[in-house]
Amino acid sequence: MDDDPVLRSLGADLERDDPGLAALLSGRTHPPHRHSAAWLLLALPVLLPALILPLRVTLGLLAMSLILASPGLVCWLCAITEGPATRRP
Repeated sequence: MDDDPVLRSLGADLERDDPGLAALLSGRTHPPHRHSAAWLLLALPVLLPALILPLRVTLGLLAMSLILASPGLVCWLCAITEGPATRRP
């Protein structure tokens, strides 16, 4: 498939212009595992009260935590989103 000189030159141009996209299209990279330790640290305060407190209190604390954290989570998601309009050279 890479015997065609035009395809090889296009591949070289793509690797020069956007190496991340070229690696993704060729299948050479694996997506990184992100924030594994952070998820564990966030899960501990949720799981410990769930084992100690009654169910109604645990669900109330979980609901309040999600409500209070939602604006920050939305800002975080908007900040990490990288699309064609937000891509930097």
